[in-house]
This record gives sequence, C-alpha cells and structure tokens, in this order.
Amino acid sequence: MYRTYRRAAQLLVFSVMFLIPLLNLYEIYAITGTFYAVNIGRLGIADPVVIFQALFASGSLTAALLSAALFAVFLALLLGRVWCGWMCPYHLLADGAAWTRARVRHKLFRSNAPESLVVPGSLKANMVRYAFLVLGTVAAGAFGIPFLNYVSAPGILSTEAMIFVKERSVSLELGFIAALLLLELCVSPRFWCRLFCPTGAFLALFRMPFTLRVGTDTAGPKAPCCKGNYCSAACPMGLSAFREGNNLLCTNCGRCIDACTAHGGPGRLHFKGFTS
Repeated sequence: MYRTYRRAAQLLVFSVMFLIPLLNLYEIYAITGTFYAVNIGRLGIADPVVIFQALFASGSLTAALLSAALFAVFLALLLGRVWCGWMCPYHLLADGAAWTRARVRHKLFRSNAPESLVVPGSLKANMVRYAFLVLGTVAAGAFGIPFLNYVSAPGILSTEAMIFVKERSVSLELGFIAALLLLELCVSPRFWCRLFCPTGAFLALFRMPFTLRVGTDTAGPKAPCCKGNYCSAACPMGLSAFREGNNLLCTNCGRCIDACTAHGGPGRLHFKGFTS
C-alpha cells in the first residue's frame, strides 16, 4: 500500500536534485541551492546538522540560521523521519543496493533469510550513530571545520547533481557515495543510514506523543501477531517492528505495515500519532 507512494516521493525528490540547477541554468531562480541548504523564494530551508555545526563552530546562532532549520525540525515533529524513509536521495540508492544484494544472495546461495547486521540490536546501533554525531559536532567546534558536511550523503548527491548539470562533470566527492554503495552491496545493507547518517540521527531526536509512528492498538506487545514475523523481516533498520515502531531508528517507511497485510496478517500494524 505505502510502497508505491513512497517510491513516487523518492523519485520526485531525486528528480528535484537535477531540476533545481537546470532551472538556475535558464536563469529561473524561484528555487536555488542544494540539500545542504535550499531557498524557495524567501523561504530558507537547511539541514539542521549544518546549523548545529555552525552553532558549535561560531558559538553564536542568528535568527536566519535558526529559522532555516525550523522547517526540517517541524516536519520531523509532525511526521517523524519522513525525510529518511520517503525523501532522501541516498536512501533511494540504498534501496537499490539492498534489492540487488538480496537478488544476488538468492541466485547464488538460494537464500531468502533476513540479513545478519554488522551491529545487531537497536540499542547498540543507536549508540554508534549518536557517538558519530557527537564526535563530528565536537570536532566542528574544536577545529571550526564542518566535518559532518563532508559525509552528508544527500548533500553530496545534490551538490554532484548541480555540478553535473552546470559543468557536465562530477567531483571526487562522488567517490564517497560510490564507496558507501559498494559497502552496502558487499558488506551490509543500510549500514550507513542505520549506523552513521548524521542528519537521520539528528532528526530522530525531535518527536512528541503526536509524532507519526508505527504502532499497534495493543499496549506493549511482546510477540508478533503472526508466526512468520513478516513485519520485522521487512524492516530495513533491523527493528522488531511489532514493538519498536517508536524506536529512534524507525524511518516510517511503512514496509512493516505492507508486509503484514501482504502476507495475510491481521493488519494490526498501522501509523499512529496525529492520525490517532
């Protein structure tokens, strides 16, 4: 149910990466920038991690910087990590890498079993990615260099799209994306989004009781509602979807909900929050 809408949203945002510099090339400046920071008319929207690093590096926060981060924060408060699950261009490529890896495993090893994760368990995974976020931010403050900007996969992809459209070339930064995708194919799928992505980790912190999330009508379920546990097997973040829908790793992609209904389950999983 959600897969079609999610893929359409991902492809739309991916196309926008190329559309923005193309419009600028024809001197249409209604929208400018990259996914580090974009201006839509007079509205400025920035990756909050960029603003967070600027705060630590300069020791001051201007109203312009704060307002640029507010849109992303508001979206996270309302819809959870919808940016990660439904919009991020790197997540779309990671989906493709995971699909390719699964097909290769099936063809060569006749295996459809769920992947074993490099860092098992949501607690350990969250510890790794928040340690990475904190270290990168502290380094930005100590050295005045926005280190996390250099590993922002969506920001790099958007910048490379702009360079390609305007100059018909790419920069060495694209090699970082290629290395990530190679690791996704050969080592472990989703490892970057799950263990390192600073933007995803930062946005996950903004949640309230009304924030959109995956849940059930059963309070504190201890076991899946079906023997196959299809919802957990479908989760790209390695979560036990029937009880961890509110985990900081969840991207609200809806795969678990689709898997539950596709296999004839009772459909107990659904989005909760402001829809409740």
